[in-house]
Amino acid sequence: MTSDIKTDLTELTKNQKGVLKVLADADGETLTGPEVRERLREDYGIDLTMRGMNGVIRRNSNYPRHMVEIKLFEPREDNVDFRHAKHRLKPEYIDTVREQLQ
Repeated sequence: MTSDIKTDLTELTKNQKGVLKVLADADGETLTGPEVRERLREDYGIDLTMRGMNGVIRRNSNYPRHMVEIKLFEPREDNVDFRHAKHRLKPEYIDTVREQLQ
């Protein structure tokens, strides 16, 4: 399934492309920020810190936020200093990402 919205992903940064590839690889599964960063490192050789990941997806970047569901979730009781986000590529964009970012 491909969306009607045409988005050119080839102009994104290496890190932005990597995040989208990881999410496309997940086939619609929701991943936490740490899971995305781990898969980036293992599958694509991209090493991002939590701050680096935040920079990739920040609202004033050209990261296509309309393609991804991002939700904050509460920290675990034993780690209250960090709030992580959950990321999921919307199903209608999985093929688009795969086609453009092979």
